[in-house]
Amino acid sequence: MKIDDLWVVKGGGLLSQAKSILQEVSFTVKAGEFVGVVGPNGAGKTTLLRAIVGERPAHGHIWLATGNALDDDYEELYDNPEYWLRQIGYVPVDNVLHEELTVRQALMHVGRLRLPDRSDMDIEAKMLLNLEKLGFGEDDARLDQPVRTLSSGERKKVNAAAELLTDPPLLLLDEPTSNLDPNAERDLMDSLKRLAGSNNNGNGPTILLITHTLDTLDRCDQVVFIANSHLEEFGPPEIVYNNLEVKLRERGAEIPETSERFEHWAAIFETFKTNNAIARRDRKPPVSVRYASAPERQLETSRFFDQLRILFSRYYLGKYNDISGIITILLSGFIAGFLLLIAPSDVFLPADDATAARQTVVLYTILIVIMGAFSSHREVSKEFRIFLHERAKGLNVLAYTLARVIWMSLIIALFTSTMILALSGFPLARWLSVILALVVIAIGLATLFHPRARSQRTGQQTTLIRVGQVILAGLPLLLAAVVQLQNKQLPDFGWNIAQVEIIAAVSMVLSGIAAVSLGILISASVGVNNDRATQIVIAVIMFNVILAFSVLVIGNSEFEGFFNFMEPLAATHWAYHGFSSGLSLYCWAGQFRFENFNSIGHISATWLFLTTHTMVSVALTVFVLRLQETWTPQRRLYHNLFIKEFQSTLVTFLTVGVLLSWGLFLFGQSQQYADLTYTDILFGSRRYAQVSDVAGLSGLQQSNGQFNQSVCLEPGGSRVQNPFRIAMMGE
Repeated sequence: MKIDDLWVVKGGGLLSQAKSILQEVSFTVKAGEFVGVVGPNGAGKTTLLRAIVGERPAHGHIWLATGNALDDDYEELYDNPEYWLRQIGYVPVDNVLHEELTVRQALMHVGRLRLPDRSDMDIEAKMLLNLEKLGFGEDDARLDQPVRTLSSGERKKVNAAAELLTDPPLLLLDEPTSNLDPNAERDLMDSLKRLAGSNNNGNGPTILLITHTLDTLDRCDQVVFIANSHLEEFGPPEIVYNNLEVKLRERGAEIPETSERFEHWAAIFETFKTNNAIARRDRKPPVSVRYASAPERQLETSRFFDQLRILFSRYYLGKYNDISGIITILLSGFIAGFLLLIAPSDVFLPADDATAARQTVVLYTILIVIMGAFSSHREVSKEFRIFLHERAKGLNVLAYTLARVIWMSLIIALFTSTMILALSGFPLARWLSVILALVVIAIGLATLFHPRARSQRTGQQTTLIRVGQVILAGLPLLLAAVVQLQNKQLPDFGWNIAQVEIIAAVSMVLSGIAAVSLGILISASVGVNNDRATQIVIAVIMFNVILAFSVLVIGNSEFEGFFNFMEPLAATHWAYHGFSSGLSLYCWAGQFRFENFNSIGHISATWLFLTTHTMVSVALTVFVLRLQETWTPQRRLYHNLFIKEFQSTLVTFLTVGVLLSWGLFLFGQSQQYADLTYTDILFGSRRYAQVSDVAGLSGLQQSNGQFNQSVCLEPGGSRVQNPFRIAMMGE
């Protein structure tokens, strides 16, 4: 590897001044060498490693050897970053494995993602071999412990083992010896020394590691000493040490009289400590020459559906291992269902005023949107560094996003909606709640007693605890079906009671999915800032709540135009449309409100709009996450998104366009039928446009009419016939 005149600039946006964190850094590392990177705090050591693993420098070159060819056969990393970043192993300060998974589970899923053509048996054999090199035996009990339970040093080793699965020619570690006792530090440095190619018959990687511990620096073949944004010294440890001592004398620094090397190193670090005046970070790098376009290399990448399956499995195991989080979410949904008991059991039956029914529907939709958005608003930000690390290794962003949307939608949209409906007295929801509870318990027990899990159990007590947790996860669903303090009465006109409940449930589930997708979009847009995600999701929830209540405002208002414009942007708005249409509030409400028009077309349109909300949120999440690719210039990134990946981008736009166009079409057709509704003063009732009253219609017109006309019925059950012959739309 060759580093040539490297400059790294940070900041430079509207809120910060550009600073050159690294300047004019150049050195060459031979294949297989074990290299230590040292220097005072703030010197630029981590910045150097990040420049090699994807944070594109402002100027300079990073040349990597193309293989076992001649020494001068190199290629610029950022000519083909998608290829080269997969050839570099990187263990940052932060853990880049999912802490809820066991060591075995975490490494197996890393292997499945990065080695798509290898069998699980091969991946496991390679995993165990790498772990053995780093001090973990094949039968080590720690392999079946969650990653979060390991010590700091053990996690570093496991992260290194994960990176070694792909046999990277270059391995970078950022402070792997931090927080280690002297014995553990020595063992880790010795393990890395043995692993490096120079001491492994040329079969090991070139290793660069940042360290603040100098007692084991003699294990390194070369040392890079960085101070004040510059490369101060490079060479074998002893030569670097001697040269730095010479510089101490040249600068008139005080030389310790003791022969203890530690004291001398302390004096060196004191002399070269970070000083902004010396670093001159306001210097601007030379104008960077555009990299030559190198021929693209063939990338070995898992297919989309393979990655989706692997990520889906990993997400499930993470939630299963941390089942208390699932239990908390389900219990929250169970508790939320009690809030709906404030509405009387006959709130959805015809009355002189539909205000109470409308308010209750709004409450249902607000609850599910709050649950969905708030439960998912940290799904990406809490592991954002892991995402960036995996993205550099070929992670498919759409598969990553969908895995989270699907799982959170199951937990929030399906399970929570079912519990809320069941607990508040919807008959079919009770049966579904029981079925889902049994499914949750069955899947949990099947996972527990799977042959692999059975071989990893450490005792009967652990098994009994896990069985209890699985049953506890299904308990809120069972309680929602069993604890019945009220039975909501549903109208039996327009639709039958089962259809009413199904329409309400589908509207709730789709709004929950839309809310989950929106929460994940928020999480993706804030990076690692969890607090910012919480602030944004609260604002978004308030926006949805305000627009949900705006549908209750009847009559003219100076803000009516504003609300009419903003309402379609809120998932609560369309959930209200679908739910209230299923209840046929339009047929008996005292005020004429189109939101409740209960045609099949209108209900389908609301579902299409909720689906569009979800698709747009997913597409924006993918776009936002792709913008985090620091190794790709923005111009090339936009080229990749809209030109190179034109087919997938076009499919996304076309799908959203088709959903919107059909939703608007059905919405418009139902609107026209609603406009034909009138009040018969003589009989004191409403008359609805019916396609059966019109003769000579084509089959298409008949279908259109049946789909978009109201299904309101008389109290006796027969349709109220329109005494006028009406012309169909477009005729």
